[in-house]
Amino acid sequence: MAGKTLTRLTRDTLDAAHADIRRPGYDPAALVPSILHLGCGAFHRGHQAWATQRAIEAEGAGGLRWGIASAALRRRTTPDLLWPQDGLYTLMRRDETGTKAEIVGSLAEIVHAPSDAIGLPARLADERTRIVTLTVTADGYLLEPSTGRLQADHAAIRADLDTPAQPQTPVGILAAGLAEKRRLGGTPPVILSCDNLAANGRTLRQAVMDFADLIPHSDGLSGWIAANVQFPETMVDRIVPVPGDADIEDAARLAGLRDLAPVSCEPFLQWVIEAFDGPRPAWEAAGAQFVTDVAPFEQAKLRLLNGSHMLLAYLGALAGLPTIADTVDDPDFHRFIERFMLREQGATLSLSESELGGYVGELLHRLHNPAIRHEVDRIGRNGSVKLATRLMAPMRENLLAGRDVRCTTLGLAAWIRWFALRDTSGTEVRLNDPQAADFRALCERIGENFDAQASAFLDMEEVFGPPLPNHGRVVAELGAALRALHERDVRDLVAEAAAA
Repeated sequence: MAGKTLTRLTRDTLDAAHADIRRPGYDPAALVPSILHLGCGAFHRGHQAWATQRAIEAEGAGGLRWGIASAALRRRTTPDLLWPQDGLYTLMRRDETGTKAEIVGSLAEIVHAPSDAIGLPARLADERTRIVTLTVTADGYLLEPSTGRLQADHAAIRADLDTPAQPQTPVGILAAGLAEKRRLGGTPPVILSCDNLAANGRTLRQAVMDFADLIPHSDGLSGWIAANVQFPETMVDRIVPVPGDADIEDAARLAGLRDLAPVSCEPFLQWVIEAFDGPRPAWEAAGAQFVTDVAPFEQAKLRLLNGSHMLLAYLGALAGLPTIADTVDDPDFHRFIERFMLREQGATLSLSESELGGYVGELLHRLHNPAIRHEVDRIGRNGSVKLATRLMAPMRENLLAGRDVRCTTLGLAAWIRWFALRDTSGTEVRLNDPQAADFRALCERIGENFDAQASAFLDMEEVFGPPLPNHGRVVAELGAALRALHERDVRDLVAEAAAA
């Protein structure tokens, strides 16, 4: 669209969009915000908000009660882009066959929490709010990695306790909102974690109760939450990369309107929800599944997709490969990650051989998607928060069963390796992690004694959990992998592990 100034996407200009682009099948201005969402990022807009649009359309006039008030908890970057667009944005589903675009209108209200005059606790307690959803990433819950319980001494948690009227953390916001709901009376909203946490509903419920127990004179708030508030388990799956300039250009070309907040995603979507009791949107219209036990879905996704993402990110980045698709397109990396899924992670799952093979085949197809630029440095962030459920738990099970863990070991070594790397000028190579400074200091102190480095990392029970079965052997094998990464080309090591 070079050389032409386009009209900005808004409710007033929606009819000017290209005739062949799908628009909301309802009037976005008529929506009532009965869903409060914490974390107005790309994944939320590519997954829950799109699914809610489908639900609203399926219900007709009755669906208008399911608008979303979507809140950014810290930065106002996203609200500043969406406010001028009345919450509208273009969603583009991309794969090797092309791009399908549509305009999403389910965001009835955009909120910037720090400057919100109403406040998120008051919004949660509002009688119109029936559901609260969260996509704040695993590290946003401020949990101890080894126990899954709230980090009671975390500075952000202490700050929320010191300023209870203005909580900033997701857990603090929920606790304050539920306290206000108890005071006002009425049915509290159902709270849905849509983040990649094991047992995310139970984990969030416990974290909110832990926070409530820290509030002075809370008058039994945690017990009231336990007795009255639903936290269903969920599993969410859709690859939604961080938007870039190319998305803005493509949205303009496909919609014929200027959209500064578009989202791209893969066509695949999965949303599995356990034991939801109460009014809700008809999310089935978008393919959501309501089940009695989400655990098998959750475990398969965390171990096969998310665990594979971690290994591809750490090893692929060491090989200079910028995206997940670039990495898995390499034949050796493809064989490596297929072996990891089938023979290591898959061996810990209750799936038949045909079920496992079909799921792994589908995952590999998704990972190969050339239209999705999922950058390895972003995938690799905050590994210390994610290792326990995605890699260490299945590794522990495999060791107990006497099974091979060479791919997992090489992946862990690649993660550790990042904290010892420096570029040619001597500058540290950064991998974002809440404990990165401590990890880098440890690597600096130990130097190239790789067995000692392996032992020191595995001794961090807050990250890796208690000592592993055959702990001494694991330390030796991890030390050998660290030494190999220091001395040899990562591609050769990946090829050897894949062929073993």
